[in-house]
Amino acid sequence: MEKSIKKMIKISFVGPESSGKTTLAETLSKKLDCTLVSEYARKYLKEKSDYSVHDLKKIAVGQSKEFYKKLKRRKNFLISDTCLIDIEIWSEVKFKTLDPEIKKISDNENFDIYFLCRPDIPWEEDHLRENPNDRDFLYDKFKEKLSNRKKKYYVVYGRLDNRLAFCLDIISRNK
Repeated sequence: MEKSIKKMIKISFVGPESSGKTTLAETLSKKLDCTLVSEYARKYLKEKSDYSVHDLKKIAVGQSKEFYKKLKRRKNFLISDTCLIDIEIWSEVKFKTLDPEIKKISDNENFDIYFLCRPDIPWEEDHLRENPNDRDFLYDKFKEKLSNRKKKYYVVYGRLDNRLAFCLDIISRNK
């Protein structure tokens, strides 16, 4: 008798800075014992004091490589702390431009579920974060881009325990 092959469910957390994406992605990946794709920009920018629009293309390529490398692990779930839509918005807002290659890479990236994190938690200072006062504006940008692309997304808000329970419920309904 053949084993049925389960489809891997690919999940991405998106949203403005300091909206709980990393905490939720890490917590959920441990709970589901699955592969986690971390935010490549953090590794790339760790030693940089400044960056340009050209760095965003390198970050997009690096993020994409991380995603496809971890995709090969073939677990039931893959959770990503971000996606390339984030880099698109970052480029459009900070540099008022979008490199066509970033757009192309982003268009080819696809998740089964997107969790859009509402910035309803306190801002946490971090040397890589730049937008403490624009989180609602950026949240709306994410919502608009996800809607325009007809992506399946769910808004996550509230305390961590509520967010986690909500995500687990959505995931169980999408198996």
